[in-house]
Amino acid sequence: MIEVRDLRFHYTGSEFALHIDHLAVQSGEAVAMVGPSGSGKTTLLNLIAGVVLSDTGKIRVGKQQVDAMSDAARRSFRISGIGMVFQNFELLEYLPVVDNILLPLRIGAGLKVTDGARRRAAELAQYVGIGDKLQRYPAQLSQGERQRVAVSRALLLQPPLVLADEPTGNLDPSNKGLVLELLLDYVRTSGATLVTVTHDRELLSSFQRVLDFRDINQWRETAL
Repeated sequence: MIEVRDLRFHYTGSEFALHIDHLAVQSGEAVAMVGPSGSGKTTLLNLIAGVVLSDTGKIRVGKQQVDAMSDAARRSFRISGIGMVFQNFELLEYLPVVDNILLPLRIGAGLKVTDGARRRAAELAQYVGIGDKLQRYPAQLSQGERQRVAVSRALLLQPPLVLADEPTGNLDPSNKGLVLELLLDYVRTSGATLVTVTHDRELLSSFQRVLDFRDINQWRETAL
């Protein structure tokens, strides 16, 4: 599903640098990434999704070589093929919850909101405990509720790849377990791939692999 080779990336004007010689994640895997803040975990998610481009190297997701695609092609690929949970949620404040969940269908070329999509949006919201808040706006939600909207939106189109940046970071223990189970159950039932950034080491036993960013220039795979 994901293959990264000879990747080199740096932010202009910063000492940060990310070097990955080789990383492969197979279809159906649930992988967690851990490590100190600033070590490159979120950057790697953005590189895989084509939000930012590497200085050198190749990144392949499925049959697509992400770094070789145009801006428009990468955007379309993210909308239809990747479910992204951003650390800051990226909700549109002027849209109610239901329309934030349905957003990929409104911005994706050739996609449209159907009755079936509305039912799926409502079912996802119900599963994560915000089914009664579909007509509320983000400003009326807690941080944890906003996070659950973001997770629901990421799974709406049943993507083959989910990239989640701290998807349980603002949740209490009960809702944390509920959201994690939703993501892992989605992987089990659909054969999708999940790559998650987390600082919660209590969650690691639920994942098949853990990639530990122990310093700013490399990751190491750790045994569970």
